[in-house]
Amino acid sequence: MEIQLKKISKRFAGKTVIFPLDLTITDGSFTTLLGPSGCGKTTLLRMIAGLETPDEGEIFLDDVCVFSKAKGIYVPPEKRGLAFVFQDFALWPHMSVFENVAFGLRARQETVHLAERVREALATVHLEDMEKRYPHQLSGGQQQRVAFARAIAIHPGCILFDEPLSALDALLREEMRHELKELTASLQITSIFVTHDQTEAMSMSDQIAVMHDGHVEQVAPPEEIYHRPATRFTAHFVGKSNWITPDALFRPESAVETESPGAQRYDLKVETAQYLGDAYELMAPYGEALWTIRSRRKKASGDALTIYVHPEQIIAFSNERGETR
Repeated sequence: MEIQLKKISKRFAGKTVIFPLDLTITDGSFTTLLGPSGCGKTTLLRMIAGLETPDEGEIFLDDVCVFSKAKGIYVPPEKRGLAFVFQDFALWPHMSVFENVAFGLRARQETVHLAERVREALATVHLEDMEKRYPHQLSGGQQQRVAFARAIAIHPGCILFDEPLSALDALLREEMRHELKELTASLQITSIFVTHDQTEAMSMSDQIAVMHDGHVEQVAPPEEIYHRPATRFTAHFVGKSNWITPDALFRPESAVETESPGAQRYDLKVETAQYLGDAYELMAPYGEALWTIRSRRKKASGDALTIYVHPEQIIAFSNERGETR
């Protein structure tokens, strides 16, 4: 399913939370809406789902218009062919795993081959032996898999994920990142994933839409978001940035400790040092900024540190909005 948003906007109590924006999500892709709390990403997701009504603009699912303010079109959520995976999993505690997965099918009155479709979904998430268990008998990761199985059982054109990993511990979150990406890719289902966690966004996405104060700052693959941020906000929010001036930065891995022809030299003093297993992460002041440097050499607070950065590794911004040159 391809999804197109055209000049979509939203206000609450007279305050604009989504400014008019355009966004295209290609069929079969995994797109993440990334941004801080309050940036509008969940509101945007809910408008795609039909759970919130835009004030202006149009929404197309494939070539079908499901919302148009100007044309008076509104297709309700249950008619859009979408599935939702929530932050808290939203499993019914009194229902077995089987009945939780079957819930969406029963709600849609799609009961032909129901048992077959439920078991197929459970097999996809490797829970085929747990259909008689109840949510309280499952781990957090297993509950997440049940929520995903319920979503895919209805054969949706797109799955909408609203921060589904935030309730899990760090180790389980990492496991589920890989699992969700593999599952959605194998099923070739269009996926829209909302998060404020840049690690989730960078590791899972085909494309990322970075959002800030109701605007989409940049839409691009993870590598481009990181290495060629379109705005200062994107550079600040995604990854670690070492700001040379208010208009120029380099990423920590771009600095080397060996002199190189044409590279700019910076003489620093280490403020703090952390050993990360494969390298030391050093913090060193530069003017009013605090730089992050990765080094394989052991350093301690107060040690001198000289680094070199090639000009082509420097990302520069040129205008008031902070767009790259």
